[in-house]
Amino acid sequence: MKKNNKLVFLLVLANISIMAMPKNSLAASSYDDILENSYEEKTTTDQSNQEDFSEENKELSDFYLDDENLTFQKNESKERTDDGTDKFNRSTETKRETFGQDKNVNNIEKEVKEKLDLTKGQYGKKEGPYGQNNLKENTDPIKDIVVNQGANENQIAITWFGKAPYQDSKVVFDGKTYKAYGSKTGDNQGYYSYRALIDGIVPGNTYSYYVQTGNNKSPIYNLKTKAFGKDKSFSVAWFGDPQIGSGDSVWDSKGLEKHSQGKVEQDKADFAKIIKKAREENPNFFISMGDNVEVATYEGEYDAFLDNDLFREAIFTSVIGNHETYTDENDPIDQNTVFKDHFYQPNEAKQGSIVGLTKQGKPIYLPGDFYYTYGDSLFLNLNSNEEDSAIHEEFIKNAIKEATSKRGSNFSWIVVSFHHSPYSTATHTADDDIIQRRKEMVKIFNDNKIDLVLNGHDHIYARTYPMLAGETAMSFKEAFGTDINNPKAQVKDGYSKTYNTKIYGKDMVIVDGIPVKYDGNKITNPRGTIFLTMSDSTGSKFYNPISEDSWYAAKSLDDRSQLFAKLIFSKHQFQLVTKDVSGEIKDMFTITKTEDAIKNGINYVEANNKEKLKKAIDKAKSLSKDVVFDDMEAYLDSIQEAEKVLQDKTLSQETVDSAIDALKTRLSANSLLKSEAKEEKKISKKENKKEIQQKEYKAPSKNSNPKTGLEGIEGILFLLV
Repeated sequence: MKKNNKLVFLLVLANISIMAMPKNSLAASSYDDILENSYEEKTTTDQSNQEDFSEENKELSDFYLDDENLTFQKNESKERTDDGTDKFNRSTETKRETFGQDKNVNNIEKEVKEKLDLTKGQYGKKEGPYGQNNLKENTDPIKDIVVNQGANENQIAITWFGKAPYQDSKVVFDGKTYKAYGSKTGDNQGYYSYRALIDGIVPGNTYSYYVQTGNNKSPIYNLKTKAFGKDKSFSVAWFGDPQIGSGDSVWDSKGLEKHSQGKVEQDKADFAKIIKKAREENPNFFISMGDNVEVATYEGEYDAFLDNDLFREAIFTSVIGNHETYTDENDPIDQNTVFKDHFYQPNEAKQGSIVGLTKQGKPIYLPGDFYYTYGDSLFLNLNSNEEDSAIHEEFIKNAIKEATSKRGSNFSWIVVSFHHSPYSTATHTADDDIIQRRKEMVKIFNDNKIDLVLNGHDHIYARTYPMLAGETAMSFKEAFGTDINNPKAQVKDGYSKTYNTKIYGKDMVIVDGIPVKYDGNKITNPRGTIFLTMSDSTGSKFYNPISEDSWYAAKSLDDRSQLFAKLIFSKHQFQLVTKDVSGEIKDMFTITKTEDAIKNGINYVEANNKEKLKKAIDKAKSLSKDVVFDDMEAYLDSIQEAEKVLQDKTLSQETVDSAIDALKTRLSANSLLKSEAKEEKKISKKENKKEIQQKEYKAPSKNSNPKTGLEGIEGILFLLV
């Protein structure tokens, strides 16, 4: 009886504890020098060109959709051969001595090689006159001009660095003058960051402009925007982790170390190749998944990243990556406000912003979550350096409500972008913080009807099936595509180090996310959220594919080539076309959404039988009346996880059924001790177990549950079905 009272207390305590969510230790607040922007009223420009459906504006999607013969393998290769790389190596800086199977990125640029020879290799050393804090910076009085995406297709913001008092800066755009607002940057060259908002942009028009700071003027640039196509279609060119200045052992073997001037110049040249190919697709705007540079406060790396006409002649936006937070303790910066200094975030929210101090005790500011609309689509962008999912959930709900209210109707597509991919297939996929995001964020995305999630971080291309929130119990091989006895899975004492996961019974694991599988590369009104992870578009560093055959992966592209994707949105259709630097199509996928689905949302097929889960939980709780588990904490956790599902008001039947399997799997790994009553009668452990099976539980014979293959307490688990 005493043990039962203790159990009741622990159950109550567990139920209370799940109501609290952890908070980030860094306080999120507004940055002091974020200034209000203002702009002049513009005259309305003739919009007749938006009706131009000429061949020049016709999307390539028509061609792809008509070609039924385009098919793609799920994965490019199963094992590495010609560079000897261990496929299961979780090192993020891939240990290899040759480029091996790398495509397109296998030669040092001629100019870089000449400078390496001229300096006897010093140009490629991170320690010395050409590396780290000695990286060359652009010291022009005006530099790093970027045309940023504004709050919608009719707005842009122009940002730049300039050397002059910020009161004396402006943009002359299409013959009109716009005052710019600025703030001091953290760069030690005395730069201010300037920005000006410009409304009245008409997609399809070409605009001339220049920026001015003090007496210094930039050259005149032409911004050529693109009109909407049929069914209000538009397209986005999507880049992953440019990470200028990065590297790994293969680049080291070529004499180019990360943070060296040689590596920065090499990356800039390689990134220019993928930019050139992406610009040929003529998208409406460009987006990066962050980690634009290796170390944010090496301004020479950001100067190299922005040293391309793309940023002056087309519309660009970026989310913030973890490398935008990195600083060198020897770097004489005043503050790390790099991302805010270079880019504009429309509709920026307090949620997601981070204010704190660097390791050097210098101020750091990371901007918050932000959103913009374009055509019939809503783009929500998160600062995933903030790991508290509840904070991002608040932003997502508020942004959807606000944007939908302004629009007066639902958006066809809602897209979330952030850096840290929950469902990638390379080395980061087993990181603790990634597993936590996977556990928490999918539910948030499902609840808010998010169609697509765009990510980077893991330097390998991956596309998931539509994912529903919920835990799934499956065999180790079914989960990861790898035999549990494979030494590279690093399984020891019921735990896989490679996949950072616990093993229950012989070979069962519990994973987060239920895939809704389909045949082919086309799907209509899918239930769930599709996650897309872009590889390193620069080719500066690639990771190993430890999870290319995981339960969620519809496609994992492991050929180590520079990639980008064209994302094509129209009112009723989304299409993904992924290409390499040569223009070869590597992946393609199409989603069609009906008018009813847009208006009323996708039917998630709510659970019609929650009672089955409730009975399983009640049975699990009642076990303590007759038996005692050797790990009571694990026993309570098993019930707690199942009750979280039961308390959810919006559930699919898959989620309910999977929760029952997960509960059974967790309990299967928890050994039973002798019951208190039988202990008093001094019945042997063997007899006790036999009596429980025969008298109370009527257990099925061993191996009677081929679905799970569980051992140990099958008789008790049978009651949970």
